[in-house]
Amino acid sequence: MKQTEQVIQQTTMILPYFNEEVSVLCLPDGSRYIPVIALCEMFGLRADLHIPRWRTLMLWHHTRKLPWRMPSRRTQIVWCLNVGALPLWCNCFNWSLVTPSRQAQLQEATNAWLKATEQAHQEMLAEYREMRHRLFEFLLAYTYADKMLPRPALYLSLLLDNSDARMQLEGLVARGRDLIQQATHHARNILQAQDAMPIMDVVTLGKEGEIEEVGSQPLFPVVPRQERAQFYEYLKLLSDWHQEFAMFLRAADAR
Repeated sequence: MKQTEQVIQQTTMILPYFNEEVSVLCLPDGSRYIPVIALCEMFGLRADLHIPRWRTLMLWHHTRKLPWRMPSRRTQIVWCLNVGALPLWCNCFNWSLVTPSRQAQLQEATNAWLKATEQAHQEMLAEYREMRHRLFEFLLAYTYADKMLPRPALYLSLLLDNSDARMQLEGLVARGRDLIQQATHHARNILQAQDAMPIMDVVTLGKEGEIEEVGSQPLFPVVPRQERAQFYEYLKLLSDWHQEFAMFLRAADAR
């Protein structure tokens, strides 16, 4: 426990919407946890009755047992909830058990969290669609590029009377083909992974409750950050290659 305490920093924070100061345990990875007992005390809930029930819910996947320095200065190992899971926790008990003022705060917080979640989902969906558009655009442009590239390169090599220039051209063509093949393979893998995502149907209702439009979209519209970064890195490398090839052509034309 002493080793654990050395890497956990305890501080406090004011909970948004509830205007209450609570203890926060900060882990080395940046994650933050709030003692569940402290949350129960803040809302007037009996921790001994509710914690056994909550431990059967998916909510408990966001908890850890951590050493908490209590207001009495005594340290105790207690269940702590990840700060990010607070909206889940707020909907895991009967609001009638808390005061009317707390109920109003819970409603305000829930409405704000739902709005933020919807906005985040829309941003993710827009980013997903933009990425998908770029992937298809790239594949359309480079579908046969690696196979067609050697043909004009062969014609150009016949016009070059310098063996060094011909070797440079061969190297440029080989590097371009490798880049195109690697980027194409990467783009296809991303699209295949997207096709395996769960899809949900989305309907738009009219004023009378009738269905006006039916569509579909991925349940989790996310392209991993690392894969996005790798794709854009390939685009940069290809752009640099195009510029280098253009410079070679201009130099060869000037000879």
